[in-house]
Formats: sequence, structure tokens, C-alpha cells
Amino acid sequence: MSENPVSLAAQPHYAGFWRRFIAAVLDQIILLVGRAFIYGAIGLIIYAMLFVFDARSQIEMVFRIYAGILALVDFWITWIYFAVMESSSLQGSLGKLALGIRVSNMDLKPVTFEQATVRYFSKIISSLTIGVGYLLCAYSSKKQALHDFVGKTVLVVR
Repeated sequence: MSENPVSLAAQPHYAGFWRRFIAAVLDQIILLVGRAFIYGAIGLIIYAMLFVFDARSQIEMVFRIYAGILALVDFWITWIYFAVMESSSLQGSLGKLALGIRVSNMDLKPVTFEQATVRYFSKIISSLTIGVGYLLCAYSSKKQALHDFVGKTVLVVR
């Protein structure tokens, strides 16, 4: 008995481990370039302030503050980048889009900003498992990583 061709066409093609991995590498390259400009601008402002406020004798403390600011900015930029891009009409970060991947909810509809935020922060759990959370996508039926299970999302190739 042959299967109905319409039902085969309706089956989504989920993004596998390697496609997702390459998309993640592309996203990190994009974020690295973006961060370099932002960090450079913040560094120039702080450097100028050292002279304006004649705080060169406090340079060690200033650089500790600078490192703290960069950590907060990095956290914020990365979260906003992924949450905004994945919840937008594009349904994916630039790395995902380059590989034809879209982030969807379990009904294959666009995710909300809240869902994208839960998915992003759940990546911390995937990382804490020494990468096992990411490897789950190689073995789950819908190729979901741990953060996809938590965020109730799937990555579909379109």
C-alpha cells in the first residue's frame, strides 16, 4: 500500500545536530563582530573618562568596572539577539536563517518573545550537562535539544 503524497509533504523536516551546530558557529561569529564594535566604543568612552576625570591613578579599579560592564552588556546583547530574532517574523537568528532553519512552537507556528527567552535561558541547562543537552537533538524524534524541550520549540528546515 502506498502512502498519500500529500501527507508526506506535510511532514516537517527538523534541523539536525550538524546543521544546528554550524548555525550556532555562524551566530557566534556574527555576535563576535557586533560585540567588538560595542566593546570598542565602551572602551573608548572609558579611556576618555580616565583623562577627563583625571582618574589614571585608579586604572585598575576602572578596568574591573569595565570588565563588569562588558559582562553585563554581553549577557544582554546575546539574550536580546536570540530572543528578538527567533520571535520575529524571520523566526531565527542570522546563523539559522543562513542554513534555512526556523524556530517554531510545537504547532509549527512562530514563537513568542517569552518562548524565545525561555529557550535562550534553557541553553544554560544544556550547557551545564557538559553538552549532553545539545546532543539530545541527534536522538530525539523531532531533533529537539534539551532547551527545545523546555521551551516547547522545534527547529524546522524550510
